[in-house]
Amino acid sequence: RPGSLTEEMRRGFNSIQAGLAEIRSEMFSIDSKLDKVTQCLDTSERRIGDIEEIHYLREKCDDLENRARRSNLRIVGLSEGVEGKDPVAFVEKFLVEVLGETTFPGRVEIERAHRALRPRPKEGEKPRIIIFKVLRFQDKVRILCRAREKGQLTYLNQKKKFFPDISAELQARRHDVYATL
Repeated sequence: RPGSLTEEMRRGFNSIQAGLAEIRSEMFSIDSKLDKVTQCLDTSERRIGDIEEIHYLREKCDDLENRARRSNLRIVGLSEGVEGKDPVAFVEKFLVEVLGETTFPGRVEIERAHRALRPRPKEGEKPRIIIFKVLRFQDKVRILCRAREKGQLTYLNQKKKFFPDISAELQARRHDVYATL
């Protein structure tokens, strides 16, 4: 029977080898799948990093835009064309007339003024707003405080309002915050 034991060992060895080959095949399949998962993860991490960078850059641009508009104000409700050919001179006179001479210790100086950059409205539509930049930030603060104190402002028997000039993105964020209150 010595041959039988050798035969038995050979069959056991062949069985072990077949099992090991099957395990190797499974490990190769798992390695392949793990490589694909790793590639997907790397791609996802890059995309997330790109999105975070874009989000950061958008916030930075919005911040810079709002800083550039810091000394700007908007006037809502002035009829189209009332400013004539010189919107800067008109706004300087308008501010004194509507808010009073005592609002400003000296002459209020407007650096620039213009209508919102959109097509001229048709008859019966709301007029475009006027955006203007004051030379001194303190004058902006005075204008907003005095307008708030006076409450309703009128010019040529029409209501007028002053608002800070801020980006659309900041306006939307503020709207969302106030909507939740």
